[in-house]
Amino acid sequence: MDLSGESAMKELERCESDLRRYADARGLELRSDPAYPGAPEPADQPGPVKHAVWSLVGEMPGGAVARLRHQAAYGQVVGMDVAGHHTVMVTKLPQTVGLVPMLSLRPDELGAGLFQWAGDGRARQEQTFESIELERRYVIEVAKGQDQAWLYRLFTPTLIDWLASSTPPDFAFRLSTGSFVCEAPQWRGQHRAGGQVDFDHLDLLAESGGRVAGRIRDEVLEQVGLGRVPAARSAEANSDWTGKRKRGLRGLVSRALAGRDDSAGEFAGDRGFTPSDPSAFHMEHIELPLPAAADEVFSGSLADGREALLAWMQYENEIDGLRYYVAVVSRLEGPGGSGPDFWLDKAELLAGGKDGLDPELVRLVEEAGVAASAGGGSACVYLSSDGWSGTLKGSSIDGLLAAAPGIFDRIERALGS
Repeated sequence: MDLSGESAMKELERCESDLRRYADARGLELRSDPAYPGAPEPADQPGPVKHAVWSLVGEMPGGAVARLRHQAAYGQVVGMDVAGHHTVMVTKLPQTVGLVPMLSLRPDELGAGLFQWAGDGRARQEQTFESIELERRYVIEVAKGQDQAWLYRLFTPTLIDWLASSTPPDFAFRLSTGSFVCEAPQWRGQHRAGGQVDFDHLDLLAESGGRVAGRIRDEVLEQVGLGRVPAARSAEANSDWTGKRKRGLRGLVSRALAGRDDSAGEFAGDRGFTPSDPSAFHMEHIELPLPAAADEVFSGSLADGREALLAWMQYENEIDGLRYYVAVVSRLEGPGGSGPDFWLDKAELLAGGKDGLDPELVRLVEEAGVAASAGGGSACVYLSSDGWSGTLKGSSIDGLLAAAPGIFDRIERALGS
């Protein structure tokens, strides 16, 4: 196979066509998913190797809404053909933050894949479940201080047996501050000859990762369905995990700032907001679609007197890098009950579109340059900034605070319509 020049581009086109056929057959949506903001299109990429990234977005087996992030590369290097694929499953589970700050599972062998080298030195501990076969196959780690009672509820005998005996080779996942990433690397015996998309592998990853993510989500939300919101079971562990106590190269800047950067607290205090517990915040709004895990939360009132929470958030994983958020969250009041459930964010792959939403609400959100979501009787209005752009400026957050009352009011009007 000659993969030089135009041939590499044709292979990428064939790859996209195969992914579209897969998406159509599985009820998923195919979207372009650049490797980083402003990444050049394949035709504009320098060098002999061309690459592209897509996401297959939708509901996976097990019920979790997630994306299969598929990247492919074709070309020639010193006369040798390059034809490679890699797929991971990514989703957000912000409702887990106060219950399980970090949980990872990887094969107990050298070169086990993405997650073996993903550590940043934060305190963690190995976890066992009295299963010889599970312990033989996998290393399971949790954040230090993880509540054990809740963890044993999550790992039922059925889940343990399935993980120990039915998961694919090199299956691994990592849940960290609400960000869930799962893989079963193709370079470990699951790669299709000819360098093309392997539908069986995509199914295997969707079914395995979807089952775990769905199980975690269902366990968190089970008590909500019974009429009570669970208390944060690992609040101290979450504070330690998200509190910038990273070590090693990834934590160098965090260490330098730890204990000295109180800019969020100063900003919130100047506007009449006082500190609140991030874990309790996540539990209180457990059914609300949140874009990330809260690092710092403050309670106060908006200009119209509405009680609200102001949250600084971060979303980080090995695939997407780092993204910063600032959100304003408030309970909804209205005659229509708990209110509509939606997630309107043109930049977020897992968010829904504006179909069926109140046009005036959509207009307010878009004109303000923010994103919005609602669920479980609460609503969230937020701004985001990717790690390439740095943290959000105070003037932008002031604009968010100014826009939030009108958006919350419009959502509540929809409750009575």
